[in-house]
Amino acid sequence: MNVFKFRGELIGHTSDVRGLCYSRDGILVSSSRDMSIRSWKLDKRTANASAGKVYTKHDNYVTTVVFAKPTKTFPSGLILTGSNDNLIRAFLEDESDPVFVLHGHTDTAVHGIQQLGYGITILASANSNVQERRYDEYQIATGSSDAVIAIWRIPSASLGRGSLAYEPVTPSRFLRGHTDCVRSLALLDVDRLLSASNDGSLRCWSLDSGTCIAEFYGHTSFVYSVAVDPNHQFIVSSGEDRTARVWPIPEVGVNSMQQLECQQTIFLPCQTAWCVVVTVDGDIAVGCSDNRIRLFSRNPERQASDSALETYDTELASFQVAEGTLGELDRHNLPGIEALTIPGRSEGQIMVIREESGVVCYQWSTCESRWVKVGDVVGSAEHSASGSNRILFEGKEYDYVFTVDFADNMPAVKLPFNKMDDPWVVAQAFLHKHNLPQDYLATVAKYIIKQAGLESSNISKDSGNEFSDPYTGSGRYVPTGSTDQKPNVHFPAKEFITLEAINVKLVLSKLKEFNSTAPKGLSDKTLQLVESMSPEMSEENALHLTLSILELIELWPSDLTFPLLDLLRCLVRWHSASDAIFQPAMWTSILRTSGLEHVKMDVGAIATLSPAEINCSLFLFRLMTNAVAADAGRVKAGSSVPASLPLIFEEARHLVKLFDSPALFTFDKKKNHVVALATLVHNLAVFAYKNVGDHSITITAIPTLRGLPGLCVRMATSLLLFTAPKGMESVTHYPPEVQFRLLIALATAVIASTPVPTEGTPISAEAEAALRLRRACLIGSAATSSEASEASEDVLTGWERIRDVLQFWTQCKIAQASIRRCASELLRLFE
Repeated sequence: MNVFKFRGELIGHTSDVRGLCYSRDGILVSSSRDMSIRSWKLDKRTANASAGKVYTKHDNYVTTVVFAKPTKTFPSGLILTGSNDNLIRAFLEDESDPVFVLHGHTDTAVHGIQQLGYGITILASANSNVQERRYDEYQIATGSSDAVIAIWRIPSASLGRGSLAYEPVTPSRFLRGHTDCVRSLALLDVDRLLSASNDGSLRCWSLDSGTCIAEFYGHTSFVYSVAVDPNHQFIVSSGEDRTARVWPIPEVGVNSMQQLECQQTIFLPCQTAWCVVVTVDGDIAVGCSDNRIRLFSRNPERQASDSALETYDTELASFQVAEGTLGELDRHNLPGIEALTIPGRSEGQIMVIREESGVVCYQWSTCESRWVKVGDVVGSAEHSASGSNRILFEGKEYDYVFTVDFADNMPAVKLPFNKMDDPWVVAQAFLHKHNLPQDYLATVAKYIIKQAGLESSNISKDSGNEFSDPYTGSGRYVPTGSTDQKPNVHFPAKEFITLEAINVKLVLSKLKEFNSTAPKGLSDKTLQLVESMSPEMSEENALHLTLSILELIELWPSDLTFPLLDLLRCLVRWHSASDAIFQPAMWTSILRTSGLEHVKMDVGAIATLSPAEINCSLFLFRLMTNAVAADAGRVKAGSSVPASLPLIFEEARHLVKLFDSPALFTFDKKKNHVVALATLVHNLAVFAYKNVGDHSITITAIPTLRGLPGLCVRMATSLLLFTAPKGMESVTHYPPEVQFRLLIALATAVIASTPVPTEGTPISAEAEAALRLRRACLIGSAATSSEASEASEDVLTGWERIRDVLQFWTQCKIAQASIRRCASELLRLFE
């Protein structure tokens, strides 16, 4: 892959560049918080660019700009802009005055504008983003601060001349998966939608099935923008971590969740990369918080000269990186410059070293096979109150001068801070000085604490330790008197998690493909049932489909059976289907197909499994996960126990041997497998908590139930140790739901294993101390049971190993706030 290199920068705006768009005739248009819109002409053969028109008719920040396609009325198209002055303006490319103005919004007019076909433009207010899909009806996707993407259907007939305004009552579908505000949407193709979120991830969605088919992890903070190369060669995103990241296009026809790795990380010498767009020639333009637009190209002819590249590298290297954004740094044990001789493990990996000039941050470039200096770390010992790198502001020197940006309709203001100051006192003085609402107190204080890398123990635990994003209101300060003082918010867990998202269209195409080569194929009726499969399917049809699939499990080879198992893990929600799947003989056949039947007798056999068997094991883990969730409610419904539960609990006894052995490293790079295993342990822990003390279930009915809580403790402990990051650069190696579900599973299983003697009644200090000690010993024993642990490890050493992992997640500032809070709550069970 050719490497993107600096092409040049466009200078003209006097405030943050918040919007970019590009036309096919080589015109780039930008919008800014300086209330202007500017056009730029990019040369297609060289790195040259020239300034064009300046459009300055808005009376407030211009947050969004987009090109409208040519129509009969406007054959050259229009430039549409949205602003905080509540107006939408339309400009011709060669005229600085708008041709028309749209009124009607009563708040920030538009955050995202995207054009639909047939000359119709849909506008999205506030935190929404809009994208198109051409059909007999329009499908509109909107994403906002509730972390959900909504799909809306608008009949084409409702948009004709003279039609009344059409207002759909409810969305036709929700796309769920993000855990924080959805900031940007981009249409990948007619069937797939991309989303970017404050949770630090991008996701790719199937518009047909509504399922997430790919995830992109790599950003270490909010992701503000996502764009697609017009030639469909790559995806690019930008965000608060001062990077633009290049990603591959997800493959078509893959019948499992794709975890895509970043191909190139482009660091920028600014605090925030607000927006990104790709030109028709495949170059990247990034709108930055330092008022500039930076361009990057793969084409050597359009890359900057050697001297300009050297100047850019110098600017990048001299940028000041706040220590608080890099996680916990042990300043006394940082490696020296010799560490740069060791290649990085992954694209964009961050390494902080000590040089003669101070503490320096480097980024690994896989494309260039070298460490690139991306800034000097400020906030370290070299930058204390007596240091030489302090910042002059209003006649005084400070360790930091932050730019606080509350909202688009408020001007950004400077906030000076010294590390010896109390952040809460500084925050209060800041509010008084700028006449800001008292509600902003915790927002400002937590921002200081995060950016300066201070300890956050003095922040109310219930208000969370995350920065309050003023764009969404997430993490807003709640006064202490009104907070919920429950010690544990996340556990014990009482709800099951299912893994039922499936692309039926894709599964059906695979079945039709395999039908022609398999020893025996599915009938046309069965294929029709697959095509019509939905949660509303009748029990009779679900059972018929299940029996048809089970008939082929032993006949089809492992490399063909994965779509069959994919269907079974969804069919298990129907009781009759579950009973058929978990007939002992049939269950043994399913285990044999995935190779797990051999692993039961020898965990080392997992190293001999074929790629096809490893793939099948993924769907088997998901099948067991869903079966526990679906059949748990049947336990009390009648006298008989569902066939699935005893078999799954027995299988868990064999899985724990795998978890405790080095053979688990077979799944080190199988992120979907680890997600499925973490979810399975979570559901088993929930079942144990809800049922172990229930005398309506006899140990005779489920002999393995008594030991299930302890089994879950061992499994969760082993997986937490296995997935523990080796350093800050590997925090995002696994999706965040892995650690979150494992932490909840461990806490729930520990509570189930060591319940409070009298539920709901206060216990003495001595009894509570004994309970905590018992729980710590339980964890320590589970940690030392692993074959990977040292033979000489005792219970105390084992407890210290898992405590170190929990403390890491508690203090890891680039981990999601929910993970940090959950780890902190879990530690309180023991200490």
